[in-house]
Amino acid sequence: MKRYLLRTRFIFISLIFLAAAATTGYLTYYYLDVSTLEYAKLLSLLFVVLTIVLFSASLVFIFLFTSAEKNAKIKDLDLKIKKWTNISYHASEAGDEAFNHLPIGIMLYDTDNQIVWVNNYSKEIFHSNLVDSTIASISTELKDGVLNGERELTFKYGDMSYDVVHNPEIRTIYFFDSTERENIKKRYNERITAVAIIEIDNLEESLKKYDMQDRANIRGQILGVVSEYMAKHGCYLQTLAGDRMTVIMDKVELLAMIDDKFSLLDRIREIATNNRLKASISMGIACYDGSYEESGQLAQNAIELAQKRGGDQVVVNLEGEQIKFFGAKNNSLEKNTLVEARMQTMSLKEAVEASSDVIIMCHKFSDTDAFGSMIAAFHMISSSNVNAKMAFDPELADETVKKVWKFVEKEPALRANFIDGAKALEEIEPTTLLLITDTQSPSLVMFPELYAQARRVSIIDHHRPGEVGYNNYLTYYLDSSASSAVELVSEMFMFYNPNITMTQLEASILLSGIIVDTNNFTQRSGSRTFEAAATLKTLGADMIFVRKLLQEPIHIEKFLSAAVSKSEIYGKRFSIVCLFEDDKIPDRTTLAKISDEQLKIAGVDASFTIGRINENTVGISARSLGDTINVQTIMEQMGGGGHFNSAATQRKDVTIQDLKAELTEILRIEYVEGGNEIMKIILVADVKGKGKKGDIIDVANGYGNFLINNKQALAATEDNLQKYEEEKAKQEAEKAANRKLLLKFKNEIQGKSISIKIKVGQGGKKFGNITTKLVCDEFESQTGIHLDKKKVELPTGINSIGIFTATVKLDVDIVAQFEIKVEEQA
Repeated sequence: MKRYLLRTRFIFISLIFLAAAATTGYLTYYYLDVSTLEYAKLLSLLFVVLTIVLFSASLVFIFLFTSAEKNAKIKDLDLKIKKWTNISYHASEAGDEAFNHLPIGIMLYDTDNQIVWVNNYSKEIFHSNLVDSTIASISTELKDGVLNGERELTFKYGDMSYDVVHNPEIRTIYFFDSTERENIKKRYNERITAVAIIEIDNLEESLKKYDMQDRANIRGQILGVVSEYMAKHGCYLQTLAGDRMTVIMDKVELLAMIDDKFSLLDRIREIATNNRLKASISMGIACYDGSYEESGQLAQNAIELAQKRGGDQVVVNLEGEQIKFFGAKNNSLEKNTLVEARMQTMSLKEAVEASSDVIIMCHKFSDTDAFGSMIAAFHMISSSNVNAKMAFDPELADETVKKVWKFVEKEPALRANFIDGAKALEEIEPTTLLLITDTQSPSLVMFPELYAQARRVSIIDHHRPGEVGYNNYLTYYLDSSASSAVELVSEMFMFYNPNITMTQLEASILLSGIIVDTNNFTQRSGSRTFEAAATLKTLGADMIFVRKLLQEPIHIEKFLSAAVSKSEIYGKRFSIVCLFEDDKIPDRTTLAKISDEQLKIAGVDASFTIGRINENTVGISARSLGDTINVQTIMEQMGGGGHFNSAATQRKDVTIQDLKAELTEILRIEYVEGGNEIMKIILVADVKGKGKKGDIIDVANGYGNFLINNKQALAATEDNLQKYEEEKAKQEAEKAANRKLLLKFKNEIQGKSISIKIKVGQGGKKFGNITTKLVCDEFESQTGIHLDKKKVELPTGINSIGIFTATVKLDVDIVAQFEIKVEEQA
């Protein structure tokens, strides 16, 4: 402001002098021109001098003003230089502080991703100078981020986490410690609530053969194991109605259970085996960072999926991940009750009779079970006087069904019940019911566009469902313990309409479906399977016709024999056939037929056939015998599915050898870990054909690991052998002490006598029964000794007054006896 006022004054004074000089000059010129007087001339000279003086003064003032302005600028510039010098010093100090002392890592690298310079903090982070090393030596995650040109990322180094800011233009990386934030995120993620629903499958039905006390003991064992397992993981367990429970836990405990592969399943399976129960446990778990209502509904969906897949397994639905399956080591339990069948039949009948018409459809590349189940469903629905049609394309069927179709075409009445996919699309209405049989996923239906158009859908199926299933259906009858879809529909006849009839051809087609799916009643065949077959026989099924229908041409038999000759035995219990890349298989079912043939090889528990289905697709068909190998879970790991003993998968853009390598790796990890060398194990349970509990035996490594993983054995290591010997000695000592007590107990019982008074009618006939409970109660009342009624045996025929001898079997060779005097009550 001062400089501005000074500048203004200088300019004002200079202007005054210039104006005065100009005025004086003008006057001088005027008087010199017009004046003749002497004084006027003198005045003019004075004006001249004054003009010169004023003009000079103005020049002086202008010079002084310019000099003052320049000096001010110089002074101002000098002041700025001093300030910038001071700031530059502090900026240099701050830069040095940031480079060497602040917790910011700085790294420079060259075009080869080699580190050329790091600051001191980077050296502290990575405990190394790092210069001349590569970024990959720090972290592959960091290297990938740099190579991909990512500007921001977070990576973990040791126990620490770092945010990375990357400037690829100047090849500089900055590191900021984000450990505390990431740990908070981790703790939050670990504390996300997981909801689980547990159900004991088939327990109530299995316990019917036991008395009240044994039922309570067995149920107590199971609930105790469940409670102990959940308490170990810090879970909240609440029993609901029946054999159903709910569990609340943190995600970190759920992850621990996943690492443990839910060993609870094995413990429940062991209790069921020891007590000869057809019972298992199923769990559905959901873990989502949302509302409890959402997690609860997802857990309910998961338990339903576990039970639809046959139970004895855990289904885990983790947010952001694919659904995981654990367990399923046992085949589905056959249901001995028809209550479910009756309820599902009535629900379907209600849906049918509420529809204007029904279209029935099965899966593409249909076999005789799919084709036969459609015919069975057609007759069932037609008995309700509802118009029904079967949507079918013989070109989308296997070779056996194509043979069947030729017989169908010779029967005009039967042929008229079939329509193609285009016709079905024309006829379907919002009130039409689409009934899908023998198809576990909407992705497998014969006509996907028909399914997409349907507004009312019902399903009948016997496959274990996978992750992708049906939505928005009216009814869904799924029983994975059934041998075939034909078995399920045939079973429904008795509840839908017992008077259903069909032609001999139709009944024979249905029977062929059961025979194909059970491989001539050798797989998944229960009592219900044979009952369904008997029902079809009464409807006219011709077994000779079925046998001829399933006969193979000579070239197919030769192809199958040649394929089986290529079989390789892996892990002493698996047979694998790999067809050549250029082998042309006659039909998709050929792979399954080769696998079935391999099961005839001695010692083979499971078989796999790998072959090219078309130019872009390779398929695997898997089969197993008994309850030791679940090929469904093996195929699910490879993107397929199926049943416990029968499963398959298809993969695009792979070679046959690629799939073989993937398959053998799964088998190695699951069943053959350790190869075929001999190992010594300690049996902790009876193993049929191998030994009794406590035996020390030699087995192949793969089989030994299989027994160990199934909690049937322990590796005979030095520590385990020592513990085993100590436990054995302890048990023998306890056994000896127990025997001593039993002998003492025997002496206390032996020779004792009790009397029981009863009412006697005419002819000496007694009233009421003398039971073991009555005898034990009287014995305790009269002698003070308590007896276990299960160990007391009464002689037959205590039906009159007299003296009888009762036996108490305390152990195999420790038996005591006492007298019972039956007297007349006065």
